[in-house]
Amino acid sequence: MDLPQELVDTILDILHDDIPSLKSCSLAARTFVISARKHIFKKIEILSSSDASQRFYELLCSSPHIAPLVEDLCITSVLEKFVLCAYLDPSGDYMSGRALSLILPLLTELIRISLIDTGDVNHQTGLQYSRSWNKMEPPLQSALANVFSSPRLEAVHLCGLVLESPCHLLSLFSEATALREMSLSRLYFTQAEHKPWPESQLWRPKLRFLLLNASSFDFCQYLVNPQIDLTHVRTLRVATPSPEQRRKIVLATSLRHSRGVEHLGTYLAYNFEMHISDLSPDLFTTNLRSIHFFSLLIVELLGVFVKMCPHDSRLEYVTLEGFADFQQVTPVPELHTAIDATVAHLPALKTIEMRCIMGENESSAVFTQWETDVQTAVSSLVRRGVLRLTTIRFGQGSGSLLPIGWE
Repeated sequence: MDLPQELVDTILDILHDDIPSLKSCSLAARTFVISARKHIFKKIEILSSSDASQRFYELLCSSPHIAPLVEDLCITSVLEKFVLCAYLDPSGDYMSGRALSLILPLLTELIRISLIDTGDVNHQTGLQYSRSWNKMEPPLQSALANVFSSPRLEAVHLCGLVLESPCHLLSLFSEATALREMSLSRLYFTQAEHKPWPESQLWRPKLRFLLLNASSFDFCQYLVNPQIDLTHVRTLRVATPSPEQRRKIVLATSLRHSRGVEHLGTYLAYNFEMHISDLSPDLFTTNLRSIHFFSLLIVELLGVFVKMCPHDSRLEYVTLEGFADFQQVTPVPELHTAIDATVAHLPALKTIEMRCIMGENESSAVFTQWETDVQTAVSSLVRRGVLRLTTIRFGQGSGSLLPIGWE
């Protein structure tokens, strides 16, 4: 096949996430093989079965040129509802796999790693449904610790894991100088008392993206520490039952000469009325470009938002996501006035999106009626051309009650 290599590379770059097509291309001609292989092995996902880890280890041993191609490793533990019980042994999954401890040292170019437990969560204890660090075999603990502290590591995602303490968690990444993205959700700690991060110890990552889903523990206070520099964070997503800690971590990203958060997401679940007073103007930092709220009653949240938003805000995109009341939306005259008073002074505003989560059995006709009612209730936004109404089907999330993007 007489094609310039640059053209071949461009074609395969376009197909970078289409694995079946990449595999077909790699069989078409020798000129496709190297570029196709680079994309095929760039991200590897391993399910929790030990067979999968063992097969991948054997592949790396027989084809050593593959290991340097792997940049993103996702290890997923799948637990079905019918196996969950109070006596579930959290060591019986990927955490006990010997092959994984042999695989990790071979992936010398790894820059992203994810450990994800997709099982249902007991929101009161969490422990019986999550994977435990202390239950891992020592070689696996050591291999993971080496990855977490690697100067090459740029991103980490932990979901469903039991550790000793917040200090233990932070210490695993304290030397990861290249770490820029951190997502932490459904993490639990075994120690009853949590010591603060030592003042004499530096924490070297300079995060730009931070996601905290601390639904069953208040982890934020351990990050609000002079030794942990959060002033580089530009995208922050926080789901915590403590409004005070949420405000503290937002403010911690805006200290000194930082530009502050540009993209903020905050989760106001369970009881909307309890959280109305918790929406503080402190959330609207100077350089905020987008804000994303999750709440139960998104129409009511719109009214709170327009009353709270500063008139000099640089906001461009506002997303109000949650479950809608499909009863008829009653127009509130005062809401029109509040909307006009706020939106008229937001010159950068492009879109206010109300993203409605629908049940799997709810028909599209229900949303259509709700859409009509909302457009009538907030006609001033329709007139300005900034309102967008969309839906997400319940069950399209990440295995919990949270929708995509919050874990």
